[in-house]
Amino acid sequence: MKSFLLHALLLLGTIGRADPIDVKKTDTFRRIKASIDSVRAVDTHDHLKPFPIIQGTVQTDQGVGMTLYSMWSSSYFGWIHRVTPWPASGKFSDWWSLAKDDFSNARGTSFYRYQLSAFTDLYGVDFETLTEAQASDLNRRIFANYQSEAWVHKVVTERANIELMFIDPFWDRLTRTNYYSFGVPVLNVTRLQRGFHPSEFPREVDSLYRYAREEKLPMDTLQNYVSVIEHWMKAGKAFGAVCLKTTTAYERTLHFEKVAVDRASKIYGRSRSQLSEAEVKEFEDFIMWEITRLSAEVGLPFQIHTGHARIQGSNPMNLLNLIEANPRTKFILFHGGYPWIGEAGAIVQRYGKNVWIDSVWLPTISYTMAKRAYQEWLEVMPSNRILWGADATHVEGIYGATEFTRRCLSEALAEKVERGELRETDALRIGRQIMRENALELFPQLKDRVAKPPPAP
Repeated sequence: MKSFLLHALLLLGTIGRADPIDVKKTDTFRRIKASIDSVRAVDTHDHLKPFPIIQGTVQTDQGVGMTLYSMWSSSYFGWIHRVTPWPASGKFSDWWSLAKDDFSNARGTSFYRYQLSAFTDLYGVDFETLTEAQASDLNRRIFANYQSEAWVHKVVTERANIELMFIDPFWDRLTRTNYYSFGVPVLNVTRLQRGFHPSEFPREVDSLYRYAREEKLPMDTLQNYVSVIEHWMKAGKAFGAVCLKTTTAYERTLHFEKVAVDRASKIYGRSRSQLSEAEVKEFEDFIMWEITRLSAEVGLPFQIHTGHARIQGSNPMNLLNLIEANPRTKFILFHGGYPWIGEAGAIVQRYGKNVWIDSVWLPTISYTMAKRAYQEWLEVMPSNRILWGADATHVEGIYGATEFTRRCLSEALAEKVERGELRETDALRIGRQIMRENALELFPQLKDRVAKPPPAP
C-alpha cells in the first residue's frame, strides 16, 4: 500500500509539468542571434600584440610561427589544465602524440569550449573528434595563416565582425603606439602604483622614471611623480587613448585607504628594502586615489579588473569607498566581478551615475553564470550600463570569445522574451546596445572612427 501511494504521488508530481525548452531551438533565439551577429561590435578589451610579436609563436621545423599548440597555450585553457609543452624538436607530431589527451578532463569547461567555434567556423573542423591526420592538417593551416597579417584583419573585422577593439598593451604599458587600424589605445596604469622608487620598474618599458627622463620632467618629489602621471595621461589621450586600465587585483586587495599626502611623501624615494609591507600598501593606496582623481580630471574612464584574480580581496565591494568619494570618475567593473556578479550589479544599481559593468571574459570563465548575469543585471540596472569584450591574445581566441558572448547574450535575451519578461523589439535593441552602442555612448571620441549608418530612405 505504501509503495502504491508513493508511486501515485510521484505520478501526480509530473502532471502539468512541461519538459524544459531549449531556447536555442526557438525562432525567437534565431532571430535575436541573427540580429546580434549582424552588429558591428565595439570590443572593449583585448590583448592582441603587434603582428611581429604576436603571442604564442614557437620554433617549429618549418620556422617560427603559430601552431595548434599556440592556440591552446596562449589561451585561458592553461588556467585550469596543463598543456603539454612544445617539443624541442619543433615537430607537431611529437607534440600531438602527447597532447591529444590534454583535453579529456576539461571538455565541459568554458575555458575549453569557447575556442571550439573558432575551429569549426574558421577551419571547418570539429576539434572534439579530430583524427591525427586532421590535427596535423589543422596545425599546417594555422601556421600558414599566420604567415600574413591579413589573417588577423580578416578574422577580427570580417569573421568576428568587430569594428573597433580596445587593446591593453601589457607587454609595453607606457606605449603610445597603435599597431592595428581597428585598435583603440588603452593606458595601463597598473605599475604606476608601485613607483615609490625606480627599482620598482625592472623593465624600462614600464618605468615612469624613464618616461620622465625622455620628456625632461622632474621626479624628485611625490608631487612631481603625480604630475608626470598626469602628463603621461594627457599625452596618451591626445594620441587617441580612451580609458585607463588596471589589473591590480592580481597582486593585492582592491580596498584602497585614503592616505595623507605627507605620509606618502615620506615613503617616496625609498627602496622596497627600506619599507615595511604596510608602507608599500600605503603608497599604492595613495597613488590609486590620485589615479582615480586624474581619471576624472583628464576625462578617461577607469577600467578596473575585479573578481577571479587573486580572489581574496578582489570582490568589487572593496571599491565602494573609492567609488563613493569620486562621483566624477567613470568606473567600469571588469569581468562582471565574477564570481560576485550580484554584488557588481548592486554597485551599478546604487551608483549608476558613474559606474558601468563590463562582461568582458565572463562567458569564457562560465557560460552559465554569464547568461544568468545578463538576465540579473537587466533586472537591476538600465541596459545602457553593460559592455562586453573578448579578452584574448590571438584571433582564433578573439573569434571564439566573441561568438561565445553573442550566443550567450542571445540565449539570455531569448529566454526573457519566451517567458514574457521582455518584448522582442526591446531584446534586439538591448543586444545592439551591449555589443556596440553603450561603448560609443561612454567613449564619445570613438564616434569619429566608426562607420556612419546609411541615411534613411
